[in-house]
Amino acid sequence: MSFFDRQIPVLGDICQEKLKNSRVFVGGAGGLGCIVCELLVRSGVGKLYIADFDVISESNIHRQLLYTTHDIGKQKNLTAKEKLDSIGFNCQVEILGKIDEDFLLPDVDVIVDCFDNKDSKNLLSRLAFKNNIYFVHAGVSGYFGQISTLKDKKLEDVFSFGDQENYILPYTVGVVGSIQAMEVVKIICSLKPNLLDKILCIDLLNYSFDTIILN
Repeated sequence: MSFFDRQIPVLGDICQEKLKNSRVFVGGAGGLGCIVCELLVRSGVGKLYIADFDVISESNIHRQLLYTTHDIGKQKNLTAKEKLDSIGFNCQVEILGKIDEDFLLPDVDVIVDCFDNKDSKNLLSRLAFKNNIYFVHAGVSGYFGQISTLKDKKLEDVFSFGDQENYILPYTVGVVGSIQAMEVVKIICSLKPNLLDKILCIDLLNYSFDTIILN
């Protein structure tokens, strides 16, 4: 028996081997980051880098599924690694702190944007663009979410983010984070269709899913 006996018939042996040899960088270990990291580990990704420098607060617990009330006050990156390691899969999880313009990205196949603020999102996008790495972006607010994959574009050239207060529902985080993780798997395994140069817009209030093609 294998961890992936129920998955390989769907994705295939070649894809599973690609996942095993893949390296993924996740920026942010909050709501989206918790979903994405856990799903990628359970999918069989070989190495995961997690960049976060925040601590767990009480208001995080309702949507950041790697954490419990016993983790309040702890570092997110350390706690996320502990929880992900406890799953027992052979994924190497390496934690990183704050990144800046001079940050040296590790050798990765995909960069995943799970940050919750525009400055961090744009910074990570610029690093991905400079290093010619696939950049899987997502954002959530209330009932709404968006997912997009970029490679030859920077996030700030495509999206304009406001500074308004961001109110979040756990259901939106769950749906968007799951699709974001699926998009990472599609990029690694060259599965199509994917969201390269597209934006998937999700409205859970009205159950609408719309795809916009970028020029």
